[in-house]
Amino acid sequence: MDLRNVIKEIILEFQERGIPNYIPRAIQVPAFKKINKAISIVGPRRAGKTYLMYQIMEERVEDIERVLYVNLEDDRLFDMKGKDMGQILDSYKELYPEKTPVVFLDEIQVVPGWEKFVRRLVDSGAEVYISGSSSKLISRELATTLRGRAITVNVYPLSFREFLRFNGIKLNKNWEHSSQRLKVKRLFDQFMKTSGFPEIVLENDLSLIDDYFKTIFLRDIVERYRIKNLDLMELLMKYLVKNYARDFSINKFHNFAKSLGYKSSTSVVRSYLRMLQESYFTYLVPVWRKGKKEFIYSKKSYIVDHGFFNYLLPEVDPGRLLENIIFEELLKSGRKVNYYKNERECDFITEDLAIQVTYRLDEENEQREIEGLSLAERHTKKKGVIVTYDQERSKPRIIPAYKFLLK
Repeated sequence: MDLRNVIKEIILEFQERGIPNYIPRAIQVPAFKKINKAISIVGPRRAGKTYLMYQIMEERVEDIERVLYVNLEDDRLFDMKGKDMGQILDSYKELYPEKTPVVFLDEIQVVPGWEKFVRRLVDSGAEVYISGSSSKLISRELATTLRGRAITVNVYPLSFREFLRFNGIKLNKNWEHSSQRLKVKRLFDQFMKTSGFPEIVLENDLSLIDDYFKTIFLRDIVERYRIKNLDLMELLMKYLVKNYARDFSINKFHNFAKSLGYKSSTSVVRSYLRMLQESYFTYLVPVWRKGKKEFIYSKKSYIVDHGFFNYLLPEVDPGRLLENIIFEELLKSGRKVNYYKNERECDFITEDLAIQVTYRLDEENEQREIEGLSLAERHTKKKGVIVTYDQERSKPRIIPAYKFLLK
């Protein structure tokens, strides 16, 4: 079967199945009326990019025959190159010569040279949605080829508010003062112990995270970047999972790897770390510095979803778990995040808040945590809040995590 017939088969298969059932996500996707742009939907694997495309189809395309959806990871398109992508549009026009398609291209980064085809679609006035699992590939290629004719929408694992929706909870206006509060708190306990990945939430099966880890390792890292030192990359990924919400040092990891007999260098570690960031696996948060360049090596590492260490580690520290969950929420909100470190430390500095995270305030840590927050408030001029598991107080402002995540 030639390529054009394969593409027709793929288009018709999707239209005949229809748009799958989905739970709507709380993600804003721009609509353009006068200036046409491609919408680039990016994020980690299994975070729900494809289902957001389904949501867009349902909300914006009344006629299923106008939906031109192609998953470019389909094995029937294994050898497709950028020069072949024009056949996607030609195939659709042979099926529906009188219709104007709304184009959805899923996992577009697997086709080398895809950029020119998307640019041609945008220039022709087509409505185009593309998705990808690599922030660097997508953003770099969009910037160089589309020249401002695209806008990026980030899709991450579920926020806690979305987690509630996936569990059938729609918050009342005064939920904090009703019986819903107990349901919310119970589900927060479940959220902490599991994950925000939609499939894991729906199936209630945390073991799926093992497959996600392997897929990121093999497809997003090994295949895409053609790395040779697979053992070192796997060690780095597991090291980051084990040491989440802690200071990360390239030199320290390099020395650790060398002590175990791995072939390593600081330049290779730095390169591998960049790949993991581009693939949405890990995030490095820099120290806050007023009017100064951020220190390259003063960074704390976090993982995109707490399910990785809930499943892969034999024991999880509840304080660091809570800290990673708060980071995830700040990431999903689109905020720039730093942390404060001077005589004391404060976990997060955003545009408007200084946030200290601790599982529980007690006699042993209360003075240290409050001093760290006070110093951060004074130096950054931000309002401060302490986020705990379930404690609440007005002075200093202390708020339970489940309430913080819903504000």
